[in-house]
Amino acid sequence: MQILPYCPEFAASFDQLNRAWIEQYFTVEPFDDAVLTDPQTHILDRGGELWFAVEDDVVLGCCALMPLAEGMLEFTKLGVAEAARGRGIARALLRHCMGRASALRAHTLRIFTNTALVPANALYRSEQFMEVTMSDAERTRYKRADIMYDLPLMARAA
Repeated sequence: MQILPYCPEFAASFDQLNRAWIEQYFTVEPFDDAVLTDPQTHILDRGGELWFAVEDDVVLGCCALMPLAEGMLEFTKLGVAEAARGRGIARALLRHCMGRASALRAHTLRIFTNTALVPANALYRSEQFMEVTMSDAERTRYKRADIMYDLPLMARAA
């Protein structure tokens, strides 16, 4: 398996993998729809990154890094094909993005998620993300988000 940056051929996989899990547990929100249908405008052109786990020319998983504030990136849109779950793909993508965030000199990597996504929450905690209190403004990012995690990157590097 390789972790590769975005190329236009991966756009459909980014949309499909993320819609699958969002629709399974929640509802696709307008912000999701905009990001999933036009990642170039809503992620890449704003300084973000898209990453794909690829094996034998098949996209097995994807994720994004999106700038939130100066020195803060959001790890988001993590999707893994149902048939490929349990192989460590989500962890590989997360660790790749942790490295990218550090390389980009971010001080914090943030995740908005939902407590119903038990495997995802276990993954984040196992990688030393700490639950932090969401402000009223942060609660508006996604209607489905009921928990937020931060990983302080500068402390990790020290």
